[in-house]
Amino acid sequence: MNKFAKWALAGLVLAAAAVPAMAVPITVAPGNDGFKTPATGTKIDLSVFPINTFFGLGAVVNPTIVPLTGAPLTGALGSIDTLLERYPPSVTFNLIPETHTFSVEIKGLRLKGQTTIDGLNYNLVVALSETPSGPGTITATRLTPDGGRFNSSFPVLPKLVFTEIGNPANQVVIDCGLVAGCPAPLTLNASNVCWEVAFGPNNFDPATKGITPIAAGIGVDGTFNGVNEYTTVGRKRAGFAGLAFHIGYIPSPPWGLCGGTGTSQHDHAVYSLTHTSAPANDCPPTQTGTGTGAGSSSAVATPTATALACPAVVIQPVDKPVPIEN
Repeated sequence: MNKFAKWALAGLVLAAAAVPAMAVPITVAPGNDGFKTPATGTKIDLSVFPINTFFGLGAVVNPTIVPLTGAPLTGALGSIDTLLERYPPSVTFNLIPETHTFSVEIKGLRLKGQTTIDGLNYNLVVALSETPSGPGTITATRLTPDGGRFNSSFPVLPKLVFTEIGNPANQVVIDCGLVAGCPAPLTLNASNVCWEVAFGPNNFDPATKGITPIAAGIGVDGTFNGVNEYTTVGRKRAGFAGLAFHIGYIPSPPWGLCGGTGTSQHDHAVYSLTHTSAPANDCPPTQTGTGTGAGSSSAVATPTATALACPAVVIQPVDKPVPIEN
């Protein structure tokens, strides 16, 4: 075989390797995704908001940069403080690799901190504006039988609620969807984030990771106004419209934490310096043994509950925005 023929044959082999491979189809259904923010996992810069409009010209804010911690949206969602919805339609991946784009929108946000304005101490809650933030996108590529990686971008329009400590009647609300003077809506961007489906070809089971379940029909006050303006659609499972979509774990057995960090940091432009997100692992108690009630003459055995061990979360610095969610 001459040199030209050898190179031609090599080219054919390389071309064949680049062709997407047929795989067991997986259909990703629309549904909710949830994040949690660890203690002081984010900071907000109050200097870019119209504080003087609401507290008076020359109002003194100290500190201006306020550390924030996630606060649960509702007890039914465990520690989740940030809730998203991926909109229909369902998407089917037939090949590896294969890429599709979903529409996504933030539906709930609850972060809390404290600051002082003109000598008065305030609790601060950062929630969603009562004006919808609008849709964004998740562009997901399937790289393994159970999942792959995605990039995302979606806008967030916030509301700031200041409540004087010890005097809850003194409350000031700055809703950036309703008042002038706020910065433009922030955009949350993420790249190269792990995703996988539950009960797909390799049978990933989120319960073994302590992943917080999101049921349908849960009322959520995403705007912190005392009204449940949103109802969860939940996560669909095999046997329904599609497979549940989960973020934060490598999409191949044994499904370790994505990147081995378990957390991530990403820039929120002028709103905050950094924001760290982590898996919402609210591990349910499991019945593992029996005991006897104190002072019981009949010594009736009663079950004892032991909490399921959640995956360890190791905080490490990262060099690109990769929020973890589940």
